[in-house]
Amino acid sequence: MDLYKLARPMIFAIDPEVDHHLVANGLKLFNDNSNILRKIFYTKKRPNLQVTIKNLTFDSPIGIAAGFDKKAEFYNSLGALGAGFVEVGSVTKKAQAGNKKKRIFRLPEDNAIINRMGLNNDGIETTKARLEQHPANDVKIGLSIAPSHGLNDAGKVAEMVESVKDIHDQADYIALNISCPNQKGVATLQHVELLTEILTGIKELNIEQPVFCKFGNDIDTAELIETLHAVEGLLDGVILTNTSGMKRDELVSDNKKENGGLSGKPLFETSIAMTKLVHSEFPEMPIIYSGGVFTPEDAKTALEAGATLVEVYTGFIYNGPTMIEQINRYLSEKQMIDDLK
Repeated sequence: MDLYKLARPMIFAIDPEVDHHLVANGLKLFNDNSNILRKIFYTKKRPNLQVTIKNLTFDSPIGIAAGFDKKAEFYNSLGALGAGFVEVGSVTKKAQAGNKKKRIFRLPEDNAIINRMGLNNDGIETTKARLEQHPANDVKIGLSIAPSHGLNDAGKVAEMVESVKDIHDQADYIALNISCPNQKGVATLQHVELLTEILTGIKELNIEQPVFCKFGNDIDTAELIETLHAVEGLLDGVILTNTSGMKRDELVSDNKKENGGLSGKPLFETSIAMTKLVHSEFPEMPIIYSGGVFTPEDAKTALEAGATLVEVYTGFIYNGPTMIEQINRYLSEKQMIDDLK
């Protein structure tokens, strides 16, 4: 019996942002003693799920996408629930409050969420201090870096490079959020000229951490491939895909017309198609898949499409704390990672 699904109607009766704060506060309690959660939820490591990218070995290919642990407060707890990695942030140079509330909307009939948070976070300095004070325990940390609100293109480029310089030592890998639809101007960083400037600046830092670029679900695929050819050698991998600011035609839920980034099941087919395309064009490039994974079979499909790692977010909210362990067990039993090597 899945107790979370029984309780979900009551949980979903709460405002989504209030609900998230309640969950976050609970997970924070265990961040420095995460083995307690491992015992409660019977999670375990499985050697045949290990995945290596560059100089990193992940205990599981399944992780948590950026936006869930925005402030670097409970990543160890998420690792204890089975996540091989947690993408913290997105983080901007200075703290910012984001957009005004209400800014998160559930779409239960569509297995989706629309958010227009606006990159609210505590800033690089506070996030770095928090990561230093609470070392990661058996979970890899990705740091999602984004530009602050109100910058021109040159300012965005300079700040992204400076932010990476300031905080990269606290990360296992860097994720460049160049496609967030919830803050004006961020998606322009997907343009090849600006992206080349950012990646060239980061390359000159000579950091050890792999650098991934997160592209939007709405990007033209021909443009994506052209861009990746142009910056090949400047990045270590891609994240496919960010939320969508456009896809609404197939939605049926009451909140379908809300502005913001759509995440969840409606993105699955597009994200899979983009993963297959990029993998066929760049077979050696690591891909972190993100977009609508709700079941173990969804994760399997993403890996078979060419993903190296798979992120969950909306599916985790809908399915609850046992979801990642269920996926891990399924992939281990199917010997998915060994079969893909």
